[in-house]
Formats: sequence, C-alpha cells, structure tokens
Amino acid sequence: MSGEDESKGEWKTPERDERPVSGRRVSGVFAGALIIFTFFVVAAWAQLQQRLKTLSPAGPSQPQALGRAELNIVNTGLFQLDTRAEDEKAGQQRKLHGYGWVDRDAGVVHIPIERAIERVVAGQPRRDGGGP
Repeated sequence: MSGEDESKGEWKTPERDERPVSGRRVSGVFAGALIIFTFFVVAAWAQLQQRLKTLSPAGPSQPQALGRAELNIVNTGLFQLDTRAEDEKAGQQRKLHGYGWVDRDAGVVHIPIERAIERVVAGQPRRDGGGP
C-alpha cells in the first residue's frame, strides 16, 4: 500500500524555458512550409494540364452561341414559343365536343361525347345499324 501513496503525488508544472524564440528559425519554418505548398500546387496544376491534354487532344473548343438553332442535333427553340402541344390538344377538344365528318362519302359523322353518352344510356341505336 505504501507504493500507491507515493505515486499519487501532486503534479508539478515544468519550469518555463526562458530562452527567446529565434525569429530566423520561425521564418525558416514558414519559408519551408511555403516552398512545400508551392511545390504541391505546381504539381497539381501540371497533373491537371496533362489530364486536359489526354481528354481533349484537339485542344479547347468554343461553345455554341446561345439563341442559335443547332442543325441536326437539338431543337433549341424556346419552350414558351412552341405551341404545337396546345394546338393539338385544342383540336382534340374540338373533335371531342363538336360535330364533324369522319367519312363524308360514307356519311359517317362524329357527335359530341356528351350527346353520345346520352344516346348510349338511353339505349338509342346507332344510325348506321351497328347496335347501341
């Protein structure tokens, strides 16, 4: 038990070193770190340049000017100006809710969907003789 009591002594702060810090030594460490950092930056830049040459051997290319249509690649027109979908939908709605010819020579017409539903519910036969 006496060994344990001796090891539990109070910890003492070590004596302070009174020697001054050398400015040359600090400057030397800073300069060395700066040289090493510069070396790694230059090495990374050289590696990226080599990778760029490998990936695009023909050199850098200029991007297409915006606003001009590209031929045989993509339709680059603005979506706001393209009304084809709305025009097609409007035509479908006119056909669905209006009267018109399907085959004028055969005398076949189309009628509004609401009217066709009413006729089917009422059990009225089709005029072409094809059932309800």
